[in-house]
Amino acid sequence: MTGQVVTGQVALVEDDYTLVVNRGTESGVVPGMIFAVRSGSGPVITDPESGRELGRLSREKLRVRVFDVQPLFARAHTFVDTNDFHGLLGLPFFDRPREDVVMVDVGDGVELVVAEQDRITGTGG
Repeated sequence: MTGQVVTGQVALVEDDYTLVVNRGTESGVVPGMIFAVRSGSGPVITDPESGRELGRLSREKLRVRVFDVQPLFARAHTFVDTNDFHGLLGLPFFDRPREDVVMVDVGDGVELVVAEQDRITGTGG
């Protein structure tokens, strides 16, 4: 990746396949960027020596591709990266079959995993 770090949170779950991220053009977000939606509510990790809390495990729930960007927010669809002709068209392919439902909540963290230029050149996450 190009070293660009963009993190934020889910600001709105618009429908079953669309969400709004609280970062937009003012944060460098452009259409085509791919974000991982992460759960921050995993188990607490405790240091066995000191008993000190080290943090929580964060698990990736799904990935979304930005298709609409405003100055302070971006809209993104869930998708499956097929790396084929359909992927070149940039069409959203829904990430999970209906029986494998992924719950996304307002406040879930998002992290840029592939910038648009990385997707075009084939580099990145």
